Parts: sequence; C-alpha cells; structure tokens
Amino acid sequence: MPLFHLMAYRFVLAVLLLLPLARGVRWTRALVVDGLGIGLALFCGFVLQGAGLLWTTPSRAAFLTCLSVVLVPLIGLALGRRLARGPAIGTLLAAAGLWVLYRPAAGLDLRFNRGDAMEIAGAFAFAVFILLIERAAPLHPLPALAVLEFGLVAVLSLPSLVLQPPVLREVTGFGLFAILAMGIFATALAFVLQLYAQRHLSAIEAGVIFTLEPVLAALFSIGLGVEPWSLALAGSGALIVAAMLVTELWGGPGDVPPAVAAAPRG
Repeated sequence: MPLFHLMAYRFVLAVLLLLPLARGVRWTRALVVDGLGIGLALFCGFVLQGAGLLWTTPSRAAFLTCLSVVLVPLIGLALGRRLARGPAIGTLLAAAGLWVLYRPAAGLDLRFNRGDAMEIAGAFAFAVFILLIERAAPLHPLPALAVLEFGLVAVLSLPSLVLQPPVLREVTGFGLFAILAMGIFATALAFVLQLYAQRHLSAIEAGVIFTLEPVLAALFSIGLGVEPWSLALAGSGALIVAAMLVTELWGGPGDVPPAVAAAPRG
C-alpha cells in the first residue's frame, strides 16, 4: 500500500471518529490557523517517518523519532530559551546512543542509511509540532485542534488516491486490518485516552511514560521476527531512552513544554 494511501485512510477515519468531540466548538480564525499549522508539521513528520520505514527497521525508527523529546529544548535554545542541565545531559546521552548504534564496529547491517536520515528529519518535524502544540493548547479546545490537524493530514494525503488509484487489496485482508488498527486505535482512541490520562498526570509524568514507546517498538519488532536482537541496538536504545528520561525529569519549566507528550506517534 502506498504511504500516502495509508495516511489518507488512517486520518480520514480518525477525523470521522473525533468529529463528535468537537461538536459545539466555535471555529475562530485563530483556532483554524493554529490547527492547520500544527497539522502541517504533523504531516511532514508522518511522511518522513513512514517513508523512512521503507529502508530502516521499526525499532531504529522508534528510537530516532523519539529524539524529538531531546530536540525540543535544543530548538527552544535556538529561539532564545534557557537550556537547563537535564536537556543538556540528555543531548549528550542521545549523541552517545547514536554513536553506539552506527559506529563501524556495530556491523554492516546497522550502517546509517537513507531511512535513518528520514527518521531524524521526522524527529525535527515532530519537535516543531510539539512546540506549536505548546503555544496553541492553552488557547483552544484540544478536540478541535485534533480534528484540524488530522484533517489537514488527510486532505494533503487524499490526492494520492487520484494520482495513483487504489487497488482492491488495499482494503482487504491485512491492508484493511492495518487501516482500522491505525485509524481507530493508534490515532483516534489513543488521542481520547491521552486526553483522559493527562487530566490526572503531569506533562512530565506523561512524557516519561511515552519513553516506553521505542522500547515496546523494539520488543515487538524483535519478537515478531522483523529484525534480530543485537548488542548495538540494546545499548543505543538504553542510552536514547535515558536521554529522554533525563530531559523530561531534569528539564526546567522553560525547557519542557507542557504539551511535550502531545505528539502523536507513528
């Protein structure tokens, strides 16, 4: 299934499921502008992440995408924010994790490739997404922002269905299962559960919980036989997860956005 087809199916389904939550919202110009801006960053992140998976493995994609947690304070530093001790140490740990993964001794199959480059670029896009969410979340209803951002991703993906007409196998068997699983569970339901959870958790607690994502991705990938376990993968993953934890737990109020956990994952 072409990447943009999957994105179109996934996000159209998610928007249809989330529309009832945005009922009665006043669609102001500021809401629409902020929602579309967030949606554009989200679209770039998902395109880069999805395309990168054509050349890299799920676990490496997850670890590299989650570098967005470390990149947020670095981009904030470029914008004039203060960089606290935690994000500074986290950046060093993340760099060490990348070195462990890609050093020559790690093996030929772990060399840096175009897919990894796309995943890192996607991490930058998701970091920008988080910073945009930080500014917009206190100003607008979250369900309305979700409908706008997911809707823009769907609209930008839909032309692919005309340029490359879909075939029947895309909506039968495993293709249909993937569409339903990603649209219902990984997008719409995940968003609703996150909204509920963040009423009871701080942003830092939520961010720390999200550091489990790349660990689970690696475990599923290895358990399903998509890729073999390796010492380089385990060591680099541990360092990158440590980098995210340090960044979250020791970040100052000006470094860790209150919506740092609001980035939808692939």
